[in-house]
Amino acid sequence: MLTSLIMTAALAGGQPPSVTPIGQPAALPANPRPVVIQDPMPKDGNGDKKNGDDKKDEEEKKDDPPPPTKYFLEKSLAETRLGEIMSNRGITIYGWTDMSFNASSAKKDGAPPAPTGRNFPVFMIDQANQFLLNQNYLVVEKTLDTSKKEVQWGWRTDWVIPGSDARTSVIRGLWSDQLTKGTNGGPILYPIDPYQFYAQAFLPDLGGQGTTVKVGRFATHLEYEVFQGVDRPFVSMSYLFQYNPFTHTGVWATTQLNDTWLVGNGVATGNDTFIDPANRATYLGMIKWAPKEGKSTAQVGVSITNPQYNAAEAFPFYNVYNFQFSHKFTDKLQYVLDTAFSHIQNVPNIGNTNWYGAVNYLFYTHNDKLQSILRAEVFEDTSGFRTGFKGLYTEVTYGVTYKPVNWLYVRPSVRYDNNANTAVWEGNQNLFTAAIELITRW
Repeated sequence: MLTSLIMTAALAGGQPPSVTPIGQPAALPANPRPVVIQDPMPKDGNGDKKNGDDKKDEEEKKDDPPPPTKYFLEKSLAETRLGEIMSNRGITIYGWTDMSFNASSAKKDGAPPAPTGRNFPVFMIDQANQFLLNQNYLVVEKTLDTSKKEVQWGWRTDWVIPGSDARTSVIRGLWSDQLTKGTNGGPILYPIDPYQFYAQAFLPDLGGQGTTVKVGRFATHLEYEVFQGVDRPFVSMSYLFQYNPFTHTGVWATTQLNDTWLVGNGVATGNDTFIDPANRATYLGMIKWAPKEGKSTAQVGVSITNPQYNAAEAFPFYNVYNFQFSHKFTDKLQYVLDTAFSHIQNVPNIGNTNWYGAVNYLFYTHNDKLQSILRAEVFEDTSGFRTGFKGLYTEVTYGVTYKPVNWLYVRPSVRYDNNANTAVWEGNQNLFTAAIELITRW
């Protein structure tokens, strides 16, 4: 009874399921053009410019910033009538294809939906020893230029068309039937997801240096990692990001008070839910400290609602409190800390429960083509409500990002996972994985 209840709630909420692993998800941003190998700290009013926010940051404050890189699709359209119209209106279009293969210590039991083994609850490589087309990702946007002190409007839409990662990003109330049409009533392997779609406006006279307002579905300001393949450090995600919100639907406003402080406030329908009976007013908040000439930044973000499990809709409403810190030791070595605490009340057969953790990142940039990244994480799922298994998870991941040309990313990585309390991986408390990821930008 409990297993089916939590699975239904999680699938409806667009996040990985809190049940015995069955190899399926339930209820998981530098501007995407151009992207450096890895920027160690989100830098804008959304908490992360990779998700399309156009607030000024440390890089944008430099004199004469380089123009955005144009990739194959935009170059191909440049000499056409459509390309001319888009350019005149400030509209850009770009995307990428992200694919991976992983080798795992998970057992190959031959049973569907994961006959090659299950890495679950590790995403986005939950299908062990298997090739995955993680993302075909398309972005079309009309950006804002906040250096111009004038009222502006814009918009953005992001699409996964399709990709296995979308199994964890599809939200309640928006094509969520894709989460029950696959093998054994699970999600299809390659869903389609309109990950973001919002209108935005820049109001230069509202707040110290202006306010940007978004209305629609937008990426969360919580957690350091992001969903977009080109902007995350590894193909596999941290537990902290994976089991907290990916997106919100509502209104989000960020105000640059001065060169150091930025604040954000908003209201949403919940965490990972669209327009649906499973809606509940949710406050979104953020404050960020980022001195213009400083080497450190800090950010606090929250998502706060009435954290009562909705049994009628089988949907989890929960609160999240997030803290991020970054420090640049040298031009080559940088550090990020990401921590969060989340809780919910009155879950059937569980009661009140919580999940929390901390993730450490070290980035070392060898040159403009090669970067090494180390991630070390601890994550506690006190009752197993989020991951399906209670206990303390520890994971360590090391990998490199190699860019032989600006449109190609090669990312090999190795990862070790352990649950100190439960034999998560088919009777084993340990999991070893090695993955190779290839991203082509177009």
